[in-house]
Amino acid sequence: MLFQEGVEEFLLDCRVRNLSKRTIETYQSQIRVFSRYLFSEFELEKLEEIKKPHVKSFILSMKEERSANYINQILKALRTFYKDLFTEEYIDRNFMVDIQYLKSEKRLINTFNDQEVAAMISFYNHTGFVNQRNRLIIEIMADCGLRAEEVRCLSNDNFKGTFFQLMGKGRKERVVPISQYLQLSIKKYQKTKRGYFNNLRNYREIDDYLVVNKSGKKITNNVLLEKIVKDAANGIGVRDEVKRRSCHSLRHYYAQKLLKSGVNLYTISRLLGHSNIKTTQTYLNSLSDADILENTKVTPLERLLREGKM
Repeated sequence: MLFQEGVEEFLLDCRVRNLSKRTIETYQSQIRVFSRYLFSEFELEKLEEIKKPHVKSFILSMKEERSANYINQILKALRTFYKDLFTEEYIDRNFMVDIQYLKSEKRLINTFNDQEVAAMISFYNHTGFVNQRNRLIIEIMADCGLRAEEVRCLSNDNFKGTFFQLMGKGRKERVVPISQYLQLSIKKYQKTKRGYFNNLRNYREIDDYLVVNKSGKKITNNVLLEKIVKDAANGIGVRDEVKRRSCHSLRHYYAQKLLKSGVNLYTISRLLGHSNIKTTQTYLNSLSDADILENTKVTPLERLLREGKM
């Protein structure tokens, strides 16, 4: 079997398993990096020709220019790919189980602070439908930690008054509480949205989504949302150390605030919609030593003393 034929069978299995389009495209892109290396360096095209030393050679080559995190993402995709091939009996042995992930350096994740988030929200004033929509998008991400795709796909039915009921990544259901501030903001926006489309010369039927484009239709990709966040961040002059000025940075901000408030990791994982708590643990890197000391001023024995139990 040709390597590319194996890839096509794997991608077909992914579609049968109902994985998201984005996940499938990511797998395809990451496996392609490996396949191009195999052909350029060894002229390998057949699946059975590829062995463990070829993967190790690929890793060494990538280490010269790429980070450990980037390489690990490709290795993760390859592990999933080879596991599927082994399960479907296209190969006799899955050598990828013997390939270890690279040790990556734990870096402090710099994200927006409170003052920056407040300023980013105020960057879009209350005037007009578009400004209110852009403002609401940032408010939802900061207050609920939703992914950009989840914000785009919020239907009016997902809004339950005091919480959102979501079908998130991996088609997992979850609920996320909404602050009173955001509840009022959503209601105000909905009123503005109705007025905007009712007053159009050619009235348009509005799609049943919370945030829509100027034509009343669902926003079809994340590009607009990323631009809304980036324009606000650059417009208010976010600190230079915040390199990533994106929707996902607001998700990190949300997780950071929960961590600093003492919310346990399992609850945060559920709120973020993570399938694996190890993913949530990466958000611990957003806490500096100063944060940790501030959050642990009251130690277990100190708490017992205050409660009169010692």
